[in-house]
Amino acid sequence: MININSSRGMALIQVLIIAIILSLLSLYITQTVRSQVKITGVIKDNHLGTVAIESAEADVLHLMMTSKLYPSNSDEGILGRWNFYGKEFKVNEDVTASIQDLSSLISLNHINRRLATTLFLQLGKSDEEVREFLDALADWKDLDDLKHLNGAESNYYSKSLGYGPRNGYLQSFSELKSIKGADLLPNTDWHKYFSLALVSNFNPLNAPDEILKALINDEQSFQNVINHRNNGGLNGLVFFQNTGIDEDDYISFRTGRVFRIVLRTSSKNNNLNKSFIVEVRPNSAKRPVIITHQIWNNA
Repeated sequence: MININSSRGMALIQVLIIAIILSLLSLYITQTVRSQVKITGVIKDNHLGTVAIESAEADVLHLMMTSKLYPSNSDEGILGRWNFYGKEFKVNEDVTASIQDLSSLISLNHINRRLATTLFLQLGKSDEEVREFLDALADWKDLDDLKHLNGAESNYYSKSLGYGPRNGYLQSFSELKSIKGADLLPNTDWHKYFSLALVSNFNPLNAPDEILKALINDEQSFQNVINHRNNGGLNGLVFFQNTGIDEDDYISFRTGRVFRIVLRTSSKNNNLNKSFIVEVRPNSAKRPVIITHQIWNNA
């Protein structure tokens, strides 16, 4: 009898072990299926998001080629919503966009030292930091080996980098890291307020708020300009009436032809964005649009 009970006990234990194994296997299979379903959903959303962004990009570029580049409250669709000073707007139900006119940023390759200095100080940087960077930037670009007062030439860089300054225009924002004093701003601010565009004119109508404030240097006039822009009524005449600043060799009230565009879409399972630089040349038969610096999911 003891042997029979013992055998029954062993059999019961075996049955329990098998049941546990089957339960664990079932749980594993269920979790694997759920994971695969989730991955499939992400892949599907990623594909649909990519299609939505590419479609929105085509719509925006077509309008930029065929329309006047200024916002108008009287226009319907995208033309009534878009702007060129980086404020997000809806392209359609699925995609939002921001367009920044690069002629409204401060070009590091054709820098206006007075405006850049005012902006840096406004952002909380010291006179010493600003002078050091601006002198070093000038030395980095010029062809000679004569050092500005607070700058740096080949002797400085040969010790810290192992190579000298470029002696030419900056080619990328990553190059900034090599320039003496360039750590005074984080990368986000460099991209927000500055460009590498080879433009000598500056369009204040599409400038970020901080650059506008640095240019106008009067709080009430600045607020008036912002209010007009938010209401879609800012133009060269209105800007002059509120600030006394008119067009000259540097200031221009014409929207440029080079833009930084960021397109975004989101879903339950995924968020996608695409950024790129585009030069619009509607009168060119061979290359009416030049797109560079395309980056996915980095804006």
